[in-house]
Amino acid sequence: MRFSFLRPAFLSERVEAQEKNVLRFLRYSRVLSDPCIVRMFLMRDVHLRSLDLNLIYPLHALLEECHVTRAAKRSFLSQSAMSRALERLRDVFGDPLLVRNGRGYERTVRGERVLRELESLMPRLEDMVRGEKFDPDRSQEAFRVAMSDHASMIVLPSLLASLRRAATHVKLEVSASGAETYEDVAAGRIDTFLCAEEAPPSLESEMLFTVDFVCLLGAALRVRARRLTLKQYLEFEHVLVELREGQQALVDRALSQLGAKRRVALTLPFFVPAIFAIAQTDLILTVPRRLAKIIAVMAGVRVVEAPREIKSFPYFMAWHPRLTNEPAHKWFHEQLRPAVRTV
Repeated sequence: MRFSFLRPAFLSERVEAQEKNVLRFLRYSRVLSDPCIVRMFLMRDVHLRSLDLNLIYPLHALLEECHVTRAAKRSFLSQSAMSRALERLRDVFGDPLLVRNGRGYERTVRGERVLRELESLMPRLEDMVRGEKFDPDRSQEAFRVAMSDHASMIVLPSLLASLRRAATHVKLEVSASGAETYEDVAAGRIDTFLCAEEAPPSLESEMLFTVDFVCLLGAALRVRARRLTLKQYLEFEHVLVELREGQQALVDRALSQLGAKRRVALTLPFFVPAIFAIAQTDLILTVPRRLAKIIAVMAGVRVVEAPREIKSFPYFMAWHPRLTNEPAHKWFHEQLRPAVRTV
């Protein structure tokens, strides 16, 4: 790991000029009677800027080993380079850090304090560079997921069971998907979106499973066929689950490509209430097959195959690229993939 924070000469001149200007202002404005206090703050700031962060690892090695040669080998430096590093560190800290003790060195009081600080600092620096590890046993992460009630019915039970087994302290926040959900993902208000359409290019997406449609018929609709033809399908009136403005995108897009359009008698934003709503009517509702298997018998509606022109469709999870390498969200996606295998 290489840092390049050496302070150039012109910066020293700029800082000195800045200090003089501040002291001059204090002297004439009488805001502070003792400008030495401000000088102390300025000196502390300059002192930190003068530290070359490439020296942190050699500093840690020197203070642990108390031996220049061993510290040099550990840091992959020559002995002379490590000796020069020690001299620079002594200048920066204003302390010898290591003093002779017979044939070796021992740490000064300041050196002991610095070593204790480094012992807690170095692991944090490594975590910052490598990325934090996700510990599901201890994490209290909140995962914000948007999905339709269809996905809630077929995905959420197995996903939640998996999360509860693996990480009892994490929190799952589920919200209803809508026309603005992709924007919510882009803005960071939603972490993962389970969606029936591929995400815009600005987002990452992965196909989870494939879903096909069936038709649910209300009790007042007398149809004996096991599969509706497209002509029959268009003759009847429909309930539309509006996932996009004015259309159930995957169904109506397929129909529009054929120059066809459904007659809609009722529009709802959710599948499950729509299924129960048609039970005593002469209306048709087009729903994903897995959802129909769960709800149809309970709602008292009949299931028939949809016209062949209405094809199956892929189901995706979408997320913002900034979360791709985030350990917690990588883990969450790993839980989500097996949870949908039974769908």
